[in-house]
Amino acid sequence: MFIEEQLENVVSGYFQELGYEYVHGSRLPRDFKEVLLFDRLEESLIKLNKGLSIDVIRETIRKIRTFDTNDVFTNNKVFARYLTETVEVTEFVEGKTVYHRVSLIDWENIKNNNFLIVNQLEVLEKGGSKIPDLVVYVNGIPLVVIELKSVSREEVNIEDAYKQLKNYMNVHIPSLFYYNAFLMISDGVNTKVGTITASLDRFSAWKKINTEDDIIENRPLDTMMYGLFNKERMLDVIKNFILFTNESKIMSAYHQYYGMSKAIDSTIKATQTDGRAGVIWHTQGSGKSYSMVFLSGNLVKNEKLKNPTIVVITDRNDLDGQLFSTFSGASNFLRQTPLQAESRSNIKDLLENRKTGGIIFSTIQKFEEETGLLSERDNIIVMVDEAHRTQYGIDAKYDLTTGEQKYGYAKYLRDALPNATFVAFTGTPIETTDKSTTGLFGEVIDVYDMTQAVQDGATVKIYYESRLAKIRLDETQMSEIDKEYWRMQVNEGVEDYIVEESQKQLSRMELIIGDKDRIKQVVTDIINHYEDRKDLVAGKAMIVAYSRKTAFSMYQEILKQRPEWNEKVQMVMTANNQDPEDLARLVGNKQTRKAREIEFKDSINPFKIVIVVDMWLTGFDVPSLDTMYVDKPMKSHNLMQAIARVNRVYPGKTGGLIVDYIGLKRNLMAALRTYTSRDQDKVQENEQAKGIVLNIIEVLRNHFHKFNYSDFFSDSDKRRYEVIRDGAEFIQVTEKRKVLFLTETKKLKDVYKICTGLLSKEIKEEIAYFIAVRSFIMKSPKSSTFDLKEVNERISKILENAILEDEVMVLTEATTSESFDLLNEENISKLQAIPQKNIATNILMRVMKEKLRDVKKKNMTLSKSFSRRFEIIVEKYHSRNDYEDVYQVFEELLKFRDELEEAIKEGSQLGLSYEEKAFFDVLGSDPDIKRLIQDETLLSIAKDLARTVKEHRSHDWDKKESAQARMRLYIKKVLRKWDYPPNKEVKTVEDVLEQAKLQATNM
Repeated sequence: MFIEEQLENVVSGYFQELGYEYVHGSRLPRDFKEVLLFDRLEESLIKLNKGLSIDVIRETIRKIRTFDTNDVFTNNKVFARYLTETVEVTEFVEGKTVYHRVSLIDWENIKNNNFLIVNQLEVLEKGGSKIPDLVVYVNGIPLVVIELKSVSREEVNIEDAYKQLKNYMNVHIPSLFYYNAFLMISDGVNTKVGTITASLDRFSAWKKINTEDDIIENRPLDTMMYGLFNKERMLDVIKNFILFTNESKIMSAYHQYYGMSKAIDSTIKATQTDGRAGVIWHTQGSGKSYSMVFLSGNLVKNEKLKNPTIVVITDRNDLDGQLFSTFSGASNFLRQTPLQAESRSNIKDLLENRKTGGIIFSTIQKFEEETGLLSERDNIIVMVDEAHRTQYGIDAKYDLTTGEQKYGYAKYLRDALPNATFVAFTGTPIETTDKSTTGLFGEVIDVYDMTQAVQDGATVKIYYESRLAKIRLDETQMSEIDKEYWRMQVNEGVEDYIVEESQKQLSRMELIIGDKDRIKQVVTDIINHYEDRKDLVAGKAMIVAYSRKTAFSMYQEILKQRPEWNEKVQMVMTANNQDPEDLARLVGNKQTRKAREIEFKDSINPFKIVIVVDMWLTGFDVPSLDTMYVDKPMKSHNLMQAIARVNRVYPGKTGGLIVDYIGLKRNLMAALRTYTSRDQDKVQENEQAKGIVLNIIEVLRNHFHKFNYSDFFSDSDKRRYEVIRDGAEFIQVTEKRKVLFLTETKKLKDVYKICTGLLSKEIKEEIAYFIAVRSFIMKSPKSSTFDLKEVNERISKILENAILEDEVMVLTEATTSESFDLLNEENISKLQAIPQKNIATNILMRVMKEKLRDVKKKNMTLSKSFSRRFEIIVEKYHSRNDYEDVYQVFEELLKFRDELEEAIKEGSQLGLSYEEKAFFDVLGSDPDIKRLIQDETLLSIAKDLARTVKEHRSHDWDKKESAQARMRLYIKKVLRKWDYPPNKEVKTVEDVLEQAKLQATNM
């Protein structure tokens, strides 16, 4: 037998090996009713607070000994502040009140503190006594309580140790826990730590000793003792990695402590170098939000950073709100109340004039081109959550029709805060084909993957069950589709964006998935499956539907089969103005969603089953949720983020179950292979890739050795465009040269993503040129490369074979890259004949957009009028709910096209040139003028204005203030000549001038 007493000796032996003094509880000179060791406490406080009187020291002891309540949590929170921030004590000296700050621990010089391990400490309280196994004292204060159970007795385990500590705390000797930093439980086989508020499933092992060590799975007592109870590390955890919310006390797990410790060092180093602190990948459900809080709190109080401003960036409003709520709950730890930017102007107000401090939340969408410079300070730390989703676009892309440079959010964020330091958080593995996350943020700081989280008990296992319904796709054929796309990309030069668009168009299977009989079949199966499982945990389940329409159909079918479930089942999605009345009433508003969130998180609330489409699939934690029914195609990180909703730890929950009705298995297995990979080389910046890029650049320079493309790096959009165009012409002189160029640039595009952060600005600009030339060639009508229509036709044939059920409609038609004349009736007839109205509508919208862009170059007033109407139609299309809506939008576009054509022709019917008609529209845009002046007079004024502007325009007059001033005078003369109303003159002069400048720009 190896009894509890023997394990006690082993553990106390570890402490002595670590330099702790050991005393048996019976030999301590003390009052058994007191848990503080007053002699040691007084001696330590005198040593740590030199110069303070004995009266101040004793007043300090009196203050930490007496509390205003008997509530353990409240008193523990008060004492924790004393411990980490000092005790304020007043002293009356020579008629004046003097304030002192008394330290209970020397956090800097660890050797100044008294470390003691005591076993069998008897405590008398409430008329009885209890004897905890071990207590760790620092400076006479009981900071850690340890309960042990026999290694040999199979019937007892750490759960018994946990229950015993809870009984001590809540019933028998609560005063011992007023001072507690954390608790430890062990049966020799399992050893875990947690706080006074943690449930047993939130107690965790400590699996590393030093920061750079590997995780050790089979030595839980060793790693706990040498890892956590190393004196310096224990005090670091107590001071910097434990926080309070309103309801609980949170202690960092080992992966959070070591990961954030590395992040602190990396961030401080980055403030002095290139501002790239690095990337932290901690899988979903492993406490990433609190990791961000721990990092923020430690950066805020780091003296090297001089009271930094922390800017937390998310990419969605709901995630911004959830993370902000977590930070707000930890405001004491952060030493300030976080602020949340409500608008783009608000983020400017919060950042522009701030000199120090502050924790500010914003969505990335608030940073756009017009945001501009907000602060040049170098002590701003930007933390980006889910960085893989929106943090790209740092390098310019070029519009192949104008040469204009375009950037993404990452560029504008860095323009706004040019000297900030950036650190990225993600729950998704950084793959070599992502948007260059490591290139933007630096190398990976720490990885905590799904496998490790499950092994540590930070999350539960996810189980998968396939229950495919009616429509299913043949796995072999679907695999062949992937291979075919790859062959077209590699062998035939099909561009990535064409493949992506093809994949998007060919996945529109709402008609299949939303089939009435299929919905009924799926719902019947879900109900039967749920009723078999509902009592396993808390009965919480989530149904992920394909679309708003299918979600509503599922909801209606559930209530048709189970009318009594009207409180049990709810839908959660954003409101949509296009929803039918019954759906709109069901969905409700923002307040409705918030109420449902609270109800669903309540394990005893009757709301048990939620139907969603996109909402609640990321960043939404309901620990009791244990079943997800999926009827929506998903893959990669979107799939993993969704299924992670069921991996949270909850009492009695042994795992989360994914029930698949759509055929996720192939995508799930592919994603899991990435998520459980321990090969961290895949997430490192790649020096080898950099070498490959530089070699390809040399090859491409040789291709262009007779062509000078240096003007691409000038400031002129026009010149950049010409160099792209002429470079494409040059490289296509021979077929051999073109093929070699396309081959090399395809390789360059693939490998460039891996190592972008290692390349100089000059090299990246040169790469941008070669890729722009490649794009120009690929988009050229004379290119033999497959366009979207041809790609779709080839893939759709395979897709037809992949669908195993009958009467499946596959939308395969799409337009070619050819542009056609808006006014060509033959082409309109062709569009009307296409049965796939989604495709036809998209074609018509694109051409309308091009036509409006052309109108804008010539007629400002006409453009404004029709552009507003066009935006309304486009918005209606994007808000569509079913196929009927698409037909309606298509008909509206046809009507819009007729009216635009009529407006364009109106000038010739009035006997006006295009320029004259533009001035006529400017004058007629004011309803008052239309009433005061007859059309014949307005026609004459318009002609006079066109003639005057033409006669007096000089070279670049529209760019010179003096020339514009003269043009204003000529315009005024024309208006006064025709007795134009004086009260309307000022605005009309400016409008006419703007139209004249527009004509000059587009001559």
